[in-house]
Amino acid sequence: MLLAKGRESRPDAHALEELFAATSPGPGDERQPLPAAVWVALRQGDVDATVDALVACSSEQFLIAAHEQLDDTYRLTTVEERRGLPDVTLLQDQVAAFLQLPPDVVAIASGWGPDDPRTEAEIQTLLDQRFGPPGFAAAPPAAPPQAATAQEAMAQGRELSMSSTEFAALLNLTPEQGGVLDTLVRQTDLVITA
Repeated sequence: MLLAKGRESRPDAHALEELFAATSPGPGDERQPLPAAVWVALRQGDVDATVDALVACSSEQFLIAAHEQLDDTYRLTTVEERRGLPDVTLLQDQVAAFLQLPPDVVAIASGWGPDDPRTEAEIQTLLDQRFGPPGFAAAPPAAPPQAATAQEAMAQGRELSMSSTEFAALLNLTPEQGGVLDTLVRQTDLVITA
């Protein structure tokens, strides 16, 4: 749920439930993708609705009870009561594929649980690296600097061009620090020299 909420707070977070439903759980995976309702329940933080949606599309059945009863022809027949099992592995695999994360990383973060302080910090780091900090749109690439030192660097083939979001992810900046960097980039050209 923290992954879904975190992704929803990033730029370009429109129609994510449709993209989630269209995402295969893994390359060559023959399991059916989970429906959009699962993503909606996750982003709302509704555990019961998430489990209900997982059970509704479950292919695994759990036998709760079996008893015999008389049918219309007065023969004894066995009646089984079954319930669907939520496929948590499918959910983890599809979320991992959708967010372009390794499945084992999603499994580890899920194992920590939402109350573990490591979980939120790790999820924020993973999402910041892939989608930028929450609430900030990626800045358009800046024009090449016009300073003499930048021209010299370009002439020597030492220019490195990256967006403020990529630079913030490289330095592992907090969302607030990333916001300050975005503001600086929008208002001036930055040149970092050795």
